[in-house]
Amino acid sequence: MFASDTRWTVVRGSSLEEGESQGLPVWSRHVGDPVLAGNLTRRVDFALFMVEALTNDTLVQEAPAIVGCRTPSALAHTGAPHDL
Repeated sequence: MFASDTRWTVVRGSSLEEGESQGLPVWSRHVGDPVLAGNLTRRVDFALFMVEALTNDTLVQEAPAIVGCRTPSALAHTGAPHDL
C-alpha cells in the first residue's frame, strides 16, 4: 500500500465516545506525539475526519493518528483555554 500510486489514507483512531460534534480532530504523523495524549474522539468527529481525508491532499498517503480537538492535550497544543 505505501508504495502504491493509489490515493489512500489510513486513520489511526483514538477511543471513541458518543456526543455532539466538537469539530475536526487534531492529527499527527506520530502516535507518541503529546497532542494525542487525550486519546478520545467523538464518533461524529471521526467521521468528519474521514470526509476531510477524502478531500484534503495533505492527508493523501499519510497514516495520521487523531484525537478530539477539545481534549486537554489538543487544547494544550493549540494554547486554547480548556473550558471551551
